[in-house]
Amino acid sequence: MASKRPPLEMDDITNNLKHSSGKGVDAFFSQSPTQPEPQKKVESEEQKSDDSPTLSRANEEKPKKEAKSTHRDVTTSSRHDVNHREWRDIIENTESHNSSLRITNDEKYAVKDLVDELERKYKVKTSLNELARLGLLYIIEDFKKDKLNSLIIKVKKS
Repeated sequence: MASKRPPLEMDDITNNLKHSSGKGVDAFFSQSPTQPEPQKKVESEEQKSDDSPTLSRANEEKPKKEAKSTHRDVTTSSRHDVNHREWRDIIENTESHNSSLRITNDEKYAVKDLVDELERKYKVKTSLNELARLGLLYIIEDFKKDKLNSLIIKVKKS
């Protein structure tokens, strides 16, 4: 028997869930790390303790610590001084010699996904070979600059 219900409007349901005060919403919509958490409780405690300076200082420190624990720090590339154009020319236009690269199925699938995403989303055409050569250039440059603090030393000595 066919259902007579109207079709669900997913955008309306999504917006209602995001803006509702229900407790189950966080299971489906987590807060992004860039949005600060609501601090209504802290503000109300500060208003109550206006006459006690030590309590208000303690309350001021707590939100800062919480914000640091939820904040995700992004590491910038350690190779700011690399000539990206030169590296691009090396991986795209330099004569190369045949070599075999042994990779696992998971690595093969991850590289294929990366190549597909680069091509579809960012219109960047590349290949496993170019990615492998770029990785080698990075590791060589990293070792030349940092020696004992280089990625290859850290991985092999761990």
